Amino acid sequence: MNTEERKPLLEKKQNYGVLGKDADEERNIITEERDTSEAEGGSAWFIVAASFLCICVLDGTMYSFGAFLEPLMDDLNQPRGTISIAGSLQVALSAFIAPVAGHFVRKKGARVVCLVGAVTASFGLLLASFAPNLVGIFGGLSVLTGIGFGLMYIPAVVAVAENFTTRRSLAVGLSLCGAGAGQIGMAPLVSWVVGGWGWRVGLQVLAGVTLACAGLGLVMKKKICVEAQRIETSTSEEDYEPKRPYLAFVLGRKIASQDQVHVFLVMVLADALAVMALYIPYTYLKPVADAAGIASNLSAILISAIGVGSVSGRLLSGWMSDQPWCHPLFLTRAVISISCALPFLLSWVDHFWMFSGLSIMFGFLTGQWIAATSPLLVSLLGIDQLSQAFGLLTAVRGLASLVSPPLAGLLVDLTTNPLLALYLSGMLLMLSGLVYTLAVWMFRRKTRMKAMYGEI
Repeated sequence: MNTEERKPLLEKKQNYGVLGKDADEERNIITEERDTSEAEGGSAWFIVAASFLCICVLDGTMYSFGAFLEPLMDDLNQPRGTISIAGSLQVALSAFIAPVAGHFVRKKGARVVCLVGAVTASFGLLLASFAPNLVGIFGGLSVLTGIGFGLMYIPAVVAVAENFTTRRSLAVGLSLCGAGAGQIGMAPLVSWVVGGWGWRVGLQVLAGVTLACAGLGLVMKKKICVEAQRIETSTSEEDYEPKRPYLAFVLGRKIASQDQVHVFLVMVLADALAVMALYIPYTYLKPVADAAGIASNLSAILISAIGVGSVSGRLLSGWMSDQPWCHPLFLTRAVISISCALPFLLSWVDHFWMFSGLSIMFGFLTGQWIAATSPLLVSLLGIDQLSQAFGLLTAVRGLASLVSPPLAGLLVDLTTNPLLALYLSGMLLMLSGLVYTLAVWMFRRKTRMKAMYGEI
């Protein structure tokens, strides 16, 4: 049955209310036939470059907050804990705004949302640079910049995924390497500017760089054919029958109607546990290395070593997730399960080259997990649900990232032993691997049942 013959059939299903999985499959077939006929050429790779640079700027700015910590403490005469809240609040808001960003990406497109986010974040940084007190810092640097970064991140990822089919995972992996590039490159650059000209000039430079991302956002247009757009418009959120009403209330009707929605929920739990584990080494790896007798200037390099490993892991994961023999869910389960041993090993070694090797390996494995997230969501829920699902997952990640560092800090304060923080990280990764194993079992069971019903 060709495309033209299928269209009346789909219209009949819509008229009689037979929506959900069948309508999604018909719509995806029509879209894919048109999309795969077009080469993923230069314009699509321009979007990858724009996404890479946007993620580099927003992640690099977040990672460089440490360069502003001491100058803000001295200038505003505030304790370290108070100033640190400004950076934590920025990261938290960028994550919590993600579901809203996903909703608007689906309604208005990635270009508009990224443009608004870049302008908002730039204005927040500029406002904070003129702040005479903490009110301006929290209002500009934390609230406005955090919201702006959240509005930039979701469209930067979704725009890449929407413009690729055969090499989607590789393209997303390349764009996510911007986080590693920002971690490695921007933090030293910002430290140099702040050291030479002060924190106010540093924020103004970041405001200018962030505003330039508005131009990059103009590149992020969705490749979609007219027919697919007509069908997508006719199958709105309200047209879907309220399957699983409780899930529909939280996730939306479209996501709740997907066959693999329960696998998605288990995957979200596993991902949250992994995120809780991920942020602990970033905080406590240097104290552990210092306690092992590593020179302070060398132990500071270990975080950059994680970033180097993360870039290579994301590239490999992007390529592997595009291969027919590698499902993103199985890849994620494998790398999380293997990585749970690394925090324990980091607590045992006592030489710099050992710390460096394990740090690179930790970044390599966790980078594969991060890059496999978008392909995994697409494989479970479909490309149409990526923006909303990714926004929800990012919000959960933000909450997880707020929980684990204080929990690890409480353990260290009670015992005065920084190794316990790494033990906690390893146990959380181990638990995450077990939950991912449950998700794999559910996915396989659902796939077998679907195949059996298909044969009947």
